[in-house]
Amino acid sequence: MKQSCLSVYRFICLTIIWLLCSSSAYAQDWIYTVVDGDNLWNLSEQHLDKVTRFEQLRKLNNIENPKHLQPGTRIRVPLAWIRSNPVAAKIISINGSAEIQRARSSTTEPAKVGSLMQLGDQLSTEDDSSVAIEFADKSVLSLHENSLVHFDHLSAHGVTGMVDSRLNLLKGRMDTKVTPAVGPGSRFEIETPSAISAVRGTVYRALVMDNGDKSNIEVLHGKVAVSGANKQLLVNKGYGTQVATGQPPLPPKALLPAPIFEPIPDTITEINWRLAWSEVAGAKAYRVEVATENDFDTLVWEGITEYNRAAFPDLLDGHYAVRVRAIDSLGLEGINQQAMIQLNAQPQPPIALKPVDHQVFREQPPSLQWTAADNAKAYRLEIAADDKFTQPLLDKTLTDSEFDAASLSALGHYYWRLSSIASDGEVGPVGPARSYQIKPIPEKVEAAVSAEESGQLVASWNVGMGQPNYRVQIANDKAFNDIIIDETIDKAEYAFEPFEGDERYLRVKSIEQDGYEGPWGSTQTIQPLPEEPVNYWPLGLWTIFTIILI
Repeated sequence: MKQSCLSVYRFICLTIIWLLCSSSAYAQDWIYTVVDGDNLWNLSEQHLDKVTRFEQLRKLNNIENPKHLQPGTRIRVPLAWIRSNPVAAKIISINGSAEIQRARSSTTEPAKVGSLMQLGDQLSTEDDSSVAIEFADKSVLSLHENSLVHFDHLSAHGVTGMVDSRLNLLKGRMDTKVTPAVGPGSRFEIETPSAISAVRGTVYRALVMDNGDKSNIEVLHGKVAVSGANKQLLVNKGYGTQVATGQPPLPPKALLPAPIFEPIPDTITEINWRLAWSEVAGAKAYRVEVATENDFDTLVWEGITEYNRAAFPDLLDGHYAVRVRAIDSLGLEGINQQAMIQLNAQPQPPIALKPVDHQVFREQPPSLQWTAADNAKAYRLEIAADDKFTQPLLDKTLTDSEFDAASLSALGHYYWRLSSIASDGEVGPVGPARSYQIKPIPEKVEAAVSAEESGQLVASWNVGMGQPNYRVQIANDKAFNDIIIDETIDKAEYAFEPFEGDERYLRVKSIEQDGYEGPWGSTQTIQPLPEEPVNYWPLGLWTIFTIILI
């Protein structure tokens, strides 16, 4: 019984070993599924390096009738037997400037949409530039500004769909969207000065630090095998790693979460509009990217900011995709937050110059003035009686940068705003509204002077509209060149002591709450105190008394 159990154990172990070996062998085999009309001859002719392989293929798969294959049959094909041929990668979009240096050539040529990248070629991008490259299996690589990549290997296994692409990112950064593998010959590998990353069917980013001694790998979808110093690390979705030259990859680190945008208006109508988002814990900076499509294959603008906000770039009107991600202390970039933006900021409205906002005029309407806006051949001026412009008073197209509002002279509040009109007739966004007010000129203050029982004199007048202040002046002359009292008060009366000697003169004017001073009222003459008669009787007595003494 014991011997029987041992035999069973040995059989199980041998079976497991055989399965493992078979699995390893099958891993390097391409599995072909037979369709109606297939035979080993045409299969070999279409896919294999030699037509004569069909006999080896028959023996390997134990096929009795090679001319009549049953549809659905799975046939093992060793990868080494499959025909390999060079295939080019193609530039599918470009923004800015990039250069191609062909293999075995010392000269460069400008990169263009449609340019084919061959084995041994190099592609470099300049400032504010990006290029999207499509491979034979529809994988797409986005090479960003100031980057350099070398195409180490570009081949395909016939028409099997298996493509072998190997690249060397010498500097800069790239994004990749890799098509899932269709067989063991499918390969997509990126080498940097410090690391190698091998993937199939994933989305990830690679960055070579400025000094070239460190590389960052960030996985957004799928898995990436990252190698460094003969050590390999599997990095899953949502994680990243850093590899220094001669060092194994750091343990996977969770990427920082996506920030949350503050509300974005349906249409952005101002240049340098502020894009803002929530702060992310652990973020040292944020990367902002703008593209014309939400696939972000190429960028029209990118930037890094330390703050959780950035000015949206001055771009042509249109639809844009924007995305933001946080950057941690290692330089690993986090999960993207993205949104679509409608920009309609051109032509920009002119800047209003005069009058200043909320300025008050007295019965005389102002002249409105503004700057000459770029790309504007005319201007639309709107004036209304309310700040929502639901009560329009004027809507006029002007070629000048000034308008005399004399036709709108009624007292009240006025609101005005401007738009630019381009040479093609497009009316740009409306500029900020300004307001002004036309008020009446205050009436003259007519003061009357009376005497109180206390002996004081009091100047009084009627209270003006809006509770103004008053300025009171008293002078020694009618021309008020010699002023002895000049005071501002908030009451409609002014008390003062009588004067002796010559006449004095008084006048009053109102001062509105906005500081406007009305006209002087009529000048009032203030009579001096009457002189008392001289009493000579005591003097007479004193004289008589003196004479008697003598």
